[in-house]
Amino acid sequence: MSDLKITDIMTKEVVSVDPEAPLFEAAKILADHNFNGVSVVDKENKLIGILTQYDLISQGSFIHLPTLQKILKDMNVLGQDKSHFKKEFKDIIALKVKDAMNTEPLTLRDDASYDEVVKIFREHHRVNPIPVVNKEGKIVGVVSRYDVLKPLGEFFGT
Repeated sequence: MSDLKITDIMTKEVVSVDPEAPLFEAAKILADHNFNGVSVVDKENKLIGILTQYDLISQGSFIHLPTLQKILKDMNVLGQDKSHFKKEFKDIIALKVKDAMNTEPLTLRDDASYDEVVKIFREHHRVNPIPVVNKEGKIVGVVSRYDVLKPLGEFFGT
């Protein structure tokens, strides 16, 4: 397997989002595709960040979207609280991907070896997926722990 390259295992059909996209839309993409993270790219398809499930519940975004959705669905707002609630709701709805994304994501170059990919995942357990970029910084794929395991199944014939 030492002759494998990242391009042999990575996912080439990248789902990405714009930094100005509403945070709720990005969260829906994560949920609908069962992704752990989604790449954030600019108009030239250059990687400028990543938004992960972890970012939605930590990184100062102060919201956990599934919990927030349940609260909003089940909440019975009293007459006197409606104006305050509406303002808070508008503030939350106004959040953009750029407000919660990690602007310094771990990346791998498109010429990385399989062994390099395995090493990076060993060193960075919480990171998944990892965007793959070319020398111009444009995203050309993503690699996940699942992608790393695929060759092992082929090697053992499963």
